[in-house]
Amino acid sequence: MIAALLRTLAGPILDRLLLHMERRRESAVDVRRIDADLAAEEIRAEIDARKQARAVLIAESGTFFSAGRLGRLIFVLPLGLWWSAVCLDSVFHFGWAIAEVPVLRDWGGAIVTSLFLVDGARSVARGFTARRS
Repeated sequence: MIAALLRTLAGPILDRLLLHMERRRESAVDVRRIDADLAAEEIRAEIDARKQARAVLIAESGTFFSAGRLGRLIFVLPLGLWWSAVCLDSVFHFGWAIAEVPVLRDWGGAIVTSLFLVDGARSVARGFTARRS
């Protein structure tokens, strides 16, 4: 008799408990699905942004006055002129009294490194990828 009473009382409780656990599991699966969808959307957006940036680089590569080249010239030409003047005055003692430009002195190494090392490495990398294709 006690067993029958326990089965009668425990049946609805167990049903509710199982229903609750199933809903929690479905909720966790939904959260994971949403997270996966968001991650996939972020990856698609990154791929699209890279495609657009590549398209801009390809479009600019054919013109001499591209934004990238003009940006480099704005920094490189003054640096080259200043260093040339410093070198000529140091070697030939012209007495030009060239002004010390701390910005050019400080940034000069980074600019030269960028021009020769980074651009050189890019050229080498392009050569390797061209050979592989």
